[in-house]
Amino acid sequence: MVTGVVTSGDPHTANLVSLVATATAVHQRGEVSSCCVQQSRMDRAFKHSHVLRTTSASTPRIARPFAASTTTPRMQRNPSASAATISSELQEKLQEWMSMDHDPASRAIIDGLVAKRADKQLDELLCKRLEFGTAGLRAKMGPGFNRMNPVTIQQTTQGLLKYLQQQAPQQLQQNGVIIGYDARHNSKQYAHLAAAVFAAAGVKVALPSDFVPTPFIAAGVSLLGCAAGIMVTASHNTKEYNGYKVYWGNGCQIIPPHDAGIASSILQNLTLGPVDPQNLPKDLIYDPTEQISASYYKNLTQKLKFCSDLDNGNAARTVYTPLHGVGGRFVQQGFREFGLPEPLMVEAQAEPDPEFPTVVFPNPEEGEGTWQMAFDTATQNNVQLVLANDPDADRLAAAEQTLDNEGKGTGQFTTFSGNDIGLLLADWIWTNFRQRNPQVPAGNCLMLASAVSSAALGAMAAAEGFKFEQTLTGFKWLGNIAKERQKQGLTVLFAFEEAIGFMFPDNNMDKDGVTAAAVFAEMAAAHYRRGTTVAQHLRELYHRYGQFVFRASYYIADPPSRSQPVFDRLRKDGKYPQSVGGVKVVGVRDLGTGLDTTQPDQKAVLPWVPGDMMLTLYFEGNGVLTLRASATEPKLKYYLEVKGSDRESAGKLASRLEAAITEELVQPEAAGIKMRGQ
Repeated sequence: MVTGVVTSGDPHTANLVSLVATATAVHQRGEVSSCCVQQSRMDRAFKHSHVLRTTSASTPRIARPFAASTTTPRMQRNPSASAATISSELQEKLQEWMSMDHDPASRAIIDGLVAKRADKQLDELLCKRLEFGTAGLRAKMGPGFNRMNPVTIQQTTQGLLKYLQQQAPQQLQQNGVIIGYDARHNSKQYAHLAAAVFAAAGVKVALPSDFVPTPFIAAGVSLLGCAAGIMVTASHNTKEYNGYKVYWGNGCQIIPPHDAGIASSILQNLTLGPVDPQNLPKDLIYDPTEQISASYYKNLTQKLKFCSDLDNGNAARTVYTPLHGVGGRFVQQGFREFGLPEPLMVEAQAEPDPEFPTVVFPNPEEGEGTWQMAFDTATQNNVQLVLANDPDADRLAAAEQTLDNEGKGTGQFTTFSGNDIGLLLADWIWTNFRQRNPQVPAGNCLMLASAVSSAALGAMAAAEGFKFEQTLTGFKWLGNIAKERQKQGLTVLFAFEEAIGFMFPDNNMDKDGVTAAAVFAEMAAAHYRRGTTVAQHLRELYHRYGQFVFRASYYIADPPSRSQPVFDRLRKDGKYPQSVGGVKVVGVRDLGTGLDTTQPDQKAVLPWVPGDMMLTLYFEGNGVLTLRASATEPKLKYYLEVKGSDRESAGKLASRLEAAITEELVQPEAAGIKMRGQ
């Protein structure tokens, strides 16, 4: 039954055929217990089920165009016959899903769950729907309206198309959209499916012929004048995830009201129209990669390269890892444009691999386990600087090895936090901008950081005389506000967020790990030339602007709704905590109610949304703690910072507060969430 859609020679698909055939036979015989054994294997196989690996250079093939089906589902002709106890709502959603889903493996999973009468799992997959927000979509891949799959991708794209036709019809007609993808499972197929939806409506689509880093799509929207951009990526999430990130025509991630408008449009356009991603029309589809690349690297070198080719050429090599993602060749090109020596790649992690085989989490924030191969490479080759991107190359992590007196690697590394890197890059950009542009008043310049990031950049701004602005969390806010400030005549130089995200407005209005890698490497080389290290210079900056001790971590809240009771309890009846760890709370900012007791009118300055899960407590002794539920991951995060006259006293207060977060504030057991690492 499935052999007609299998790509020969693909071991993943061959394994899938066996699983599907077994599941089908089991269902036909009614052997429910055997079907249960197969289920977890099929869940893992789902990401391979869309006929071919996404790293293939060929055009994705599918069994048939994605369109509404009027036929009875093949693998279970009468779902209700096998599930007499299924609720009417679930039965309706089951039949609706099976009428749209033409993927044999996906259907086998649903069929198996029906046979097991796994109503709870079916309800979670089918009766809930992925919620489109400012972050677009991000979820595990799998069957159902609550997962990333061809059905939900097409429905989302249909809604986005209709919304653009209403909001930006002329721009859409003239310049179309741009759609990119990373090297994750199914990313290429999802991108081609989205392109087919736009092409079916006669819209031009800039569609790279191969994977690209996320920053290329942000830059491409502005360069090409597109009405919108789509990047198919789940960034640094684990391999089971994929995502759908949307940029507006200004080159920034979408913010309200566009998120709600698109979400509403999706719900109004759920019926699948006829599309054919196998045969994309050549008159509407074009590859913009070379055009974007030329513009991107030209801006990079003209605006952000501050040292001579001679100095950069004499720099020591840098160890670099893309963590099995797409950054490799793009970062290498950035180094070449800067005249820096070719980075020494971590060989086992150099090529894109959607399985991320050498790491548990493809996220350089996750600590030494993720860094270990890069550290080993640096130690073996006596390299001082180590850089890493996340899989879609929009974020940058950095570490520095201590070398002995003979220049040999010691295996001792300083890993810089996102706040550290943000302060280092801000200092580098500010110093060089002032030297190049002495005629620009400091007060006409602006840098930004998000509300959960360190206040050190604000302290630097106060000391140096440039403007500083704090925004809500996420580059959707940093980018859009930067764009607005540019329109007001300000020179926006830099923005960052503690989650190792760094924005360079001269190149694009989103975080950019490719640009950050080249800029950081050049900066480090300059410090080494003057006889100091990056870590030593960072200590100089903290001595100059204040001692800021920052702590951050998270709890696992899966599903994310499990974070809600924590916030409900902390804000119940407006009775917020009076102290934490014996330290008095002197102020509260609640972006779920609009309260900010530090303001004269008690109203939050930052935008707020009723029920939003973001709460900040201010403490005696210059301590600030923010609890926040992530919009893109099943995490409840905390961000704690203390500013002190010396690092030791600030660290003691930070440790005292951090030790009380779990028991006094989060209480994870009561909320059904887990500690990190459990």
